[in-house]
Amino acid sequence: MSREVRRVPLTFDWPLRQVWQGYLMPERLREDPCPDCERGYTAAAEWLHTVAGRLGMVAEDIGEQRRGRPMHPWLAEDGYPPLNRTHRVARPTEDILDLVAGLTGEDRERPTHWLGSTGGGRIAVKIVKAAGLDPEVWGICPTCQGHGTVEKYPGQRAEADAWEWTEPPEGDGFQLWETVSEGSPISPVFPAPEGLASWMSSPAYTWGAVKTDADRPTYEAALRFIDAGWAPTFVSTPTTGVVSGVEWVGNREDGETR
Repeated sequence: MSREVRRVPLTFDWPLRQVWQGYLMPERLREDPCPDCERGYTAAAEWLHTVAGRLGMVAEDIGEQRRGRPMHPWLAEDGYPPLNRTHRVARPTEDILDLVAGLTGEDRERPTHWLGSTGGGRIAVKIVKAAGLDPEVWGICPTCQGHGTVEKYPGQRAEADAWEWTEPPEGDGFQLWETVSEGSPISPVFPAPEGLASWMSSPAYTWGAVKTDADRPTYEAALRFIDAGWAPTFVSTPTTGVVSGVEWVGNREDGETR
């Protein structure tokens, strides 16, 4: 995500704050949703992935127990949970980690980490293979062949695969763009850097977090940013704290902030 200066024709009139058309695949190339599935799987496969995901959550609960945290509501509020001798939901025992590790091929302790992956998808694949079935075939929606979408006309998918985005035309003008989205212009086109710098240091510049005079770069800082051509959206340093990328680039001197 960033701000950058583009050189476009002085007559370039694409609407401000609207993603450039060359960055968006044409609607005619977008396929229709599959009428028989949501993600390219049959309903049986979706159930399998749900069960495999729950098995992964059971393994994750070992980590929650170690941290003294309650069981995830999806497990604790299950309609038919296993019960212990006091008729309460029985929390998993640590041997579940051995089972999940064997199914996923991952380290036994991985599910217990804060960002540990329990590999629900890999568990599902192992179950399919254990049944003697091909996971590339079983559970794949026959209507869309696993794409989750269907072509509006023959060859549409090939056309979409061949589509490439195009940059805006080049020219002598100077224009400020944002890349938080795919990319859109956020300033008028100016014939010289000084014009764009004046605009960026004026109340007309209100993009993103820039709302007040204190948020805007000075004319000099904006001019240095234009010379650099690019800045991240925000920068955080020990000396400046969190500042806009334009301000950071514009106030740098020999690689340091002033």
